[in-house]
Amino acid sequence: MNEQSNTVSGLGEQLSTLSQDIWYLAPELTLVITILLLLGFDLLFKNNKNLGIFSLAISGLAFTFFVTIQSFDLASSVLSLFNGLVVFDQLGLVFRALFILAALMMLIMATRTDKLFSDFSRSSELVVLSVALILGASLMSMSVNLVMIYISIELVSISSYILTGLLNGKQKSEASLKYVLFGGVASAVMIYGMSWLYGFTGTLDISDGAFYSGLSEVATLPLSIALVMTIGGFVFKLGAFPFHIWSPDVYQAAPTPIVALFSLAPKLAALTILIRFVNEIPVELFDWKLWLGIIAIASMTVGNFSALWQKNAKRMMAYSSIAHAGFLLVGLLAYSESGNVALLFYASIYLVMNFAAFLLIQYFEKQGGSAELKKMRGLGLKMPWIGVLTVVVMVALTGLPPTAGFNAKLFIFSSLWEAWQIEGQPVLLWVFIFGLLNTVVALFYYLKIPYYLFFKKSENENSPITVNKIDLFWGTIFVLPLLILFFKADWLVGFLNSINFVL
Repeated sequence: MNEQSNTVSGLGEQLSTLSQDIWYLAPELTLVITILLLLGFDLLFKNNKNLGIFSLAISGLAFTFFVTIQSFDLASSVLSLFNGLVVFDQLGLVFRALFILAALMMLIMATRTDKLFSDFSRSSELVVLSVALILGASLMSMSVNLVMIYISIELVSISSYILTGLLNGKQKSEASLKYVLFGGVASAVMIYGMSWLYGFTGTLDISDGAFYSGLSEVATLPLSIALVMTIGGFVFKLGAFPFHIWSPDVYQAAPTPIVALFSLAPKLAALTILIRFVNEIPVELFDWKLWLGIIAIASMTVGNFSALWQKNAKRMMAYSSIAHAGFLLVGLLAYSESGNVALLFYASIYLVMNFAAFLLIQYFEKQGGSAELKKMRGLGLKMPWIGVLTVVVMVALTGLPPTAGFNAKLFIFSSLWEAWQIEGQPVLLWVFIFGLLNTVVALFYYLKIPYYLFFKKSENENSPITVNKIDLFWGTIFVLPLLILFFKADWLVGFLNSINFVL
C-alpha cells in the first residue's frame, strides 16, 4: 500500500509540475489555438474566406507577440521545463518574437499579391503550415533535449517541404522534391550523430552535467564524428555551406512571401540551437570554433561569388542568404557578451533587410511578370519611390552607411576582432579577413538591381505603371527601420544589453 501511495503521490507531483510548466509556453499555446481556429473556420465556411482567414491569422500572431513580450518579466532566470525538454529564458523569447514578426510580415506581403492572396484564402493550408513552421521554430529556440531538438526541426522541415510544393507548378514540385531529399539525408545524419551522443553520455539533456562529463571521457575521433554529424543537421537548417544546395531552387520556385519566411525563421531557429549546443561543449573537447569558422568562411565566399552570376533576383537572394548564414556565425564565433549582443542585433536587422528586399522584389515581379533582372529594366524611373527604397535596402544588405546594415556588420566584426585579441585563435582572424573581403564582393551584386532599375532602358518605355498607395506605404514601413536604427542603434542595443544571456 505504501509503494502504491508513493507512486500515486509521485505521479500527482509530476502532473502538478507539468501543469505549472505549460503556462510558460503561452506563446506556443496561442499558436496552436490559432491553427485550430483556422482549420475550424476553413471547415465551416466554403466561399469568400480570405478576410476571415487573414483576420484570424494576423490576430492570433499579434496576440502571440503580445504574450511573448509580456513573458519577459518571467524570464529573469533560466527555467528548465518538462523535466529538461525545453528551457524558458530571455534569449529564446527574443528569437520567438522575431519569428512572430516574420510571420506577420509574410502575411502582409501575401496581401499585396493578388494571385497569392487568392491562393492563401482559397483554403487555410498555406496559412496553417506557415504558423506551424513558426511553432516549430519557437520550439527549436527553447529545446535542450536531443529528441525535442529533432522533433522541432522536423516540424519546421516538413512544413517547409509542403509549403514549397503545395501550389501548382512543375518547378515548385521539383524544388520541393529536392528540398525533401536533402532534408531527409541531413535529418538522418543528424539523428545518427545524436544517437552516438546519447550512447556516450547516457542523457538526452545537453544542459545536464552528465552530458559534459560523458563527452569528456570519449576519445577524440568518435566524439568528433558524432558532433560533426549532429552539427551538420543544424547547419542544413541554417542554410550554410555545404548544405546549401537546395536553397537556390527553392527560393526561385516558391511564392515570394513564403521564400521570405524561409530565409529567416529556420535560419535563426537553427542559430539558437547552435548557441545552446556549443555552450555545453568546451573547445578543449571539440574545437567547434575551427569547424564553424571554416563553415562561415565557405558560406560567405560561396554565397557571394555565386550570387555575382545570377540573373534572377530571388535566386540571387538565395545565395545572399547563404552568405548571411556565414555572417550570422561570425557573432557566434565571438562567443562573448558583446558577441551575443552583436549577433542578436544582426539577426534583428537581417529580418528587416530581408523582408524589405523580398517585398520590393515582389512589387517588381508583379509589374514584370517574373523576378528576372531583365524584367526590372527602367522600372526605377517609372516607380521612383519604390526604386529609392530598393537602393536603401541593397545598401543595407551590403553593410554600408547610412543604414542599420552597416551597424550590424560593424558590431559583429568588432566583437570578432575583440575575441581574436583575447584568444589569439588563427581561425578568428581568417574569418575576420574573409568577412571584410566578402562585404566588398557583395557590393557588386547587390547594386545590380538598382543598376537595372535606373540605368537600363525599359522594354516598353511608353507603357505607364500605376503604383498602389498601399504598396508605397508598406514599402516605406519595411524600409524605414533600416534608416532609423542607423542613427538610433542605441535603442535596440540598449534593449539587447538588458537580456540575460546565461544559458
